[in-house]
Amino acid sequence: MSRKDRGRRFAEDPDETPEIQDIPDDSGDRRRRGPSRAAEPEAGTRPSRRALLIGTIFVVLVVIVAGIAAYFINAAQPADPTARPSSTWELALPVQVGDYSRDPNAGSSPSADGGRTTVSATYAKGGKDAVVVLMTRPESDLKKFMKDAAMNAVTEQELSNGKGTAQCGTSSDNNYTGCVVLQDDTAVLVMGLLDQSRQELADLAQTTGAEAAKS
Repeated sequence: MSRKDRGRRFAEDPDETPEIQDIPDDSGDRRRRGPSRAAEPEAGTRPSRRALLIGTIFVVLVVIVAGIAAYFINAAQPADPTARPSSTWELALPVQVGDYSRDPNAGSSPSADGGRTTVSATYAKGGKDAVVVLMTRPESDLKKFMKDAAMNAVTEQELSNGKGTAQCGTSSDNNYTGCVVLQDDTAVLVMGLLDQSRQELADLAQTTGAEAAKS
């Protein structure tokens, strides 16, 4: 149909109008909807105040528990065995210790060497030379003392009175057995000359140190 015929037909029948498709206008909708949801922060990405408070309390509790545990662990540990009181008594060997005695006129004078003071003497028992007693100070480590004295097969020996232990070994120089104890910061070494037992020598060393400390 020509353009002229279409115009005539429209004029003859005005009710018949050409169909016009509606074109959606979403400009208003876009204005009402606002920005896209993608720009909004997702729910749950920020911790709540309650979660932060619980986390803080948990950290504080962990610190407190750790501090308490460290305190009790340190309190349960024994004191430093090398920290011993200084000797205030004179470094002199007693004349008589039980059945052992020395010549009061033959006692040696203390000698100083390397920052330590030492005194020694030979004790007899039953008319025979039985032991050599040596005292030196300051001393704190008996194991090191025995090593420096060239003592082999060193073992720990319980004292008969239950008040501590001695270190006992065999001299590499003459194969004599000797035992040493600490009296305050003084090492008391007894070397046996009559094949005494380690128990007897350890007890004699402890008794000698106690007698010397009374002076």
